[in-house]
Amino acid sequence: ERRWSGSVALSASKASGNTDKNSVAASAQAEGRAEEDRWTGQLQWNYADEKGIGVTQRHTYGQVKYDRFFDKKLYVFGVVSAENDFAAALDLRTTVGAGVGYQFREDKEWKISGEAGLSYVDENFVGSGDDQDFLAARLAYKADTTLSEKWTAGQWGEIFPSVEDTEDTSARFDTHARVNLSDKMFAQFQWIFTWDNTPATGADRVDELYLLSLGWSF
Repeated sequence: ERRWSGSVALSASKASGNTDKNSVAASAQAEGRAEEDRWTGQLQWNYADEKGIGVTQRHTYGQVKYDRFFDKKLYVFGVVSAENDFAAALDLRTTVGAGVGYQFREDKEWKISGEAGLSYVDENFVGSGDDQDFLAARLAYKADTTLSEKWTAGQWGEIFPSVEDTEDTSARFDTHARVNLSDKMFAQFQWIFTWDNTPATGADRVDELYLLSLGWSF
């Protein structure tokens, strides 16, 4: 029988007076685990606007992944992701990939896995000639730990080095710490770090986002 678990988290802020700024962020993740396979999905969205300037941030990232286990440790996977980033002039980055993974630990204290494979990367930027698509290796890991009855922490990351041009490399890392406020409610700190070695003309290579959210688990 497949066991589903996941969470939804929200954060928002509003400033008025000398600064008139609004921001909101939302994230969701879900995992459906059976003995022989696993479905995982995640979604991250944040938006900010400031009076006199307009939209300063609008970012969306989503991923769906399927794992098929040969035994308790070894599995093959297929993964699809899509990303849009207003500040980085990224209209849409899509990746489609597959590979092999290994579940080093999967118990009440730790969940640790590593993956390697290939992905097709298609990047489309706004109003520039920087669009590109290429075949890349995909190297990824995920580690989650239960520190106590209330505290959990974890990090996952993936990097896409092009097999055609070593300059075309991008990466994403998501670090979080969570404290349970009740059986279902939690507070969470999250740091999202993204890096694109060949960004749109005039854009920075690195973006960082810090979030303090209130969420619910299921």
